[in-house]
Amino acid sequence: MRFLAYFLGVFAALFVLRQLPLVGGLFQVPILGFFLAALVVSALVARGGTWLTQRNKLQRQLRELGEVDTPQRRGKLGRLLLQSGRPAQALEPLREAIAEDPETVDWHYRLGMALLRTGEVDEAVTTLQRARELDEGFAYGGVLLQLAAAAQAQGDFDLALDALARFEILQGPTPEQTYRRGLALKAKGDSTEAKAAFAAVPAFVARVPKYQRAEARAWGLRAWWAGLI
Repeated sequence: MRFLAYFLGVFAALFVLRQLPLVGGLFQVPILGFFLAALVVSALVARGGTWLTQRNKLQRQLRELGEVDTPQRRGKLGRLLLQSGRPAQALEPLREAIAEDPETVDWHYRLGMALLRTGEVDEAVTTLQRARELDEGFAYGGVLLQLAAAAQAQGDFDLALDALARFEILQGPTPEQTYRRGLALKAKGDSTEAKAAFAAVPAFVARVPKYQRAEARAWGLRAWWAGLI
């Protein structure tokens, strides 16, 4: 039955792919078109299977974390919700974790990120400032980078630059830090220094380890674009 469903899917995909501009002609070739359509369907099935597996794993983890009500579990639940792209849902458990365990920097850090992503900028700055007080080097300087992003959104460019300068002292310049520095300088009206910062990003991209290269290139692309406009 699955075999039949697969071939029906390939024929359906072949029909749709033949209608596409530019590449549709490739799928008009009898054997080649069917082979390419089969590759597309196989890739979609594999991706769908991976997504379903990850979704089931996430649901299981959320269910398990919700079964025991402790500050640690609430914080972990909020962090998991944030990581899965649900910042609004992460707010309550993270706030509850902080209320009972106010000295754990991770909860302040994650709450600040969730607040920033939901547009609650002022509270995000306050929360990330508290995370900085607890441990400014937490998450390899992630606290400082998120504080800079929140301060930038708030319009406090001096605070953003201060956080980025401190990050550079602790971690050294990185593509993200240098890009964000360029944004803050540009917002302050220092276009010359901003362009210099954007222009420096590619050199830092080349220095990062291979496993971080894809993310670094994304910051490099943003810097290139920011330097044009």
